[in-house]
Amino acid sequence: MNNSSPSYYFTTRDLVTIAVLSALGGALSTFVGYLGLLLNTTVGTPFGAGQFLSGLHVFWIVLAAGLIRKTGSATATGLLKGLVEFFTGSTHGIVVVLVSLIQGLIIDIGFYAIGQRDSLPLWCIISGFAAASNVIIFQLFFFSGAPLIFLVLLIILAFSSGIIFGGYFGHATTYLVLESHVYRSAASTTIKSQGSVWRRLGPYRISALIFLIAIAFGASLYAVFVWRPVLDPYSCEVVGQVAQPLRFSYFSYSDQEVTFEAQLIGSITHLPPQNYTGIQLVTILDDAHPLDSANTLLVVSSDGYRASFSLEEVQSDDEIILVMEDGLRLVAKNYPGWFWVQKVVSIVIT
Repeated sequence: MNNSSPSYYFTTRDLVTIAVLSALGGALSTFVGYLGLLLNTTVGTPFGAGQFLSGLHVFWIVLAAGLIRKTGSATATGLLKGLVEFFTGSTHGIVVVLVSLIQGLIIDIGFYAIGQRDSLPLWCIISGFAAASNVIIFQLFFFSGAPLIFLVLLIILAFSSGIIFGGYFGHATTYLVLESHVYRSAASTTIKSQGSVWRRLGPYRISALIFLIAIAFGASLYAVFVWRPVLDPYSCEVVGQVAQPLRFSYFSYSDQEVTFEAQLIGSITHLPPQNYTGIQLVTILDDAHPLDSANTLLVVSSDGYRASFSLEEVQSDDEIILVMEDGLRLVAKNYPGWFWVQKVVSIVIT
């Protein structure tokens, strides 16, 4: 009679590691997206510059692969991380699951090809390809009509981000964790045998620690000062220079819905003409009574994204509406796509 315990490919420790890193990576994706929006605003472009941060999504997958050292760990982490992003409200929808899954596959294939060697340059190259893959996938689903030179620039930015945040910091963080002995895996033996080498890399390990602290600090600031918790995704507030501040529900205006055809035309995202049904923004402003001194209308989303309009122009435009689409979405027919704000939570009059 055989009383030995059954042997599984992934141990309980492996599965917990995959789950924890996937949850962390998926939950922080909104924070990374907000950083991308800030970078876009700083550079002065509505899209693209944020790709330089795409390696932060790959970092968690690389860390899982580096700690577990089993083929399939990156793919599993990528899939679960994508699902976490999707269910926590990613603006990319279900496509983000495919993006994250393919990034995991690329990392698994790369690690298998190099025989799990600990070469920093190889880790960086693999991570670069994984990060750049998101541009190609989004091109298939969203970037219709984007110029080739623009796509090449996005790929270069994403590849560079993968090298820095996925490869370099993923490699450094892996060895910081393994050398601290808080996590033990098949790679721990390798680290011990190379102890004399890694002891000379103090600044390298310190850079990983600073990187992790920066992520935690930035995420905390985002959660406290930027992110807006949404109790009712179909409600919104109107505040600022108004005679009557409002917090309204879409359903309280549902008997005043209008429908018109509009086409979203952004720098890289194009949607064909279709009908949109919603509440005219001028109807809501009439109830809030903006003060004569006000001149700007700011539409704010739950993730911190903002679009600024001239109040005078908005008040004379009856083709700006709020529609029900996974929360409230602003559809502005006569404006470029980056004015079409998703998950609207606040309208600020200044």
